Amino acid sequence: MLAETIFVTLAEEIISGELAAGTRLRDMELAARMYVSRVPVREALQRLERIGMVEMSAGRFTRVTEVTDDLVEQSLLFAGLQAGLVTRIAVDRMSADDLLLAAALVDRLPPALPDPIASSGAREELYSFLSLKADNPLQHAMMRETSFALRRNLQRTRIDASAVPLLRANCASLREAILNRRTDTAESLVREQHAILQVNP
Repeated sequence: MLAETIFVTLAEEIISGELAAGTRLRDMELAARMYVSRVPVREALQRLERIGMVEMSAGRFTRVTEVTDDLVEQSLLFAGLQAGLVTRIAVDRMSADDLLLAAALVDRLPPALPDPIASSGAREELYSFLSLKADNPLQHAMMRETSFALRRNLQRTRIDASAVPLLRANCASLREAILNRRTDTAESLVREQHAILQVNP
């Protein structure tokens, strides 16, 4: 539990930029700052390394990684595949009320499009909900773990103006597919949505 708290705290500090790319992370200093031993700090840093938020070189350094264009592209591909999968599973399992809630979350996407951070937040809210409703603990745990890295990597994704009409049309179709339990269509639309975002990463 302690390592989890430290993991979330450090992840949020990286996402916010408080711990900028290239920042050296020393477990002794972090332990002193958080009033804990070095053991849970090391556990948290190892988890951050697994999802690519820090890089570690044994005996040399631990530092916050940089968000490159390649990393943004890879993150969009991963996010599209995973979000598509949980959408497919969830749409088939959700109650009628849950379908309406999911549709309402889809409705929040188009107004957020002009703002990269708001757009990223709206997508995360939708796919976190669908991940929960997919009722697959293993899949949900993986989605939650990687959500921190995806939030950091994609929060400033730029959306080309020419892509906005495509994304709005995608959202309208996705809303309809969810409400009508068209699982194949919903999964395809979610993957398409993330591919469109790659127009101007």
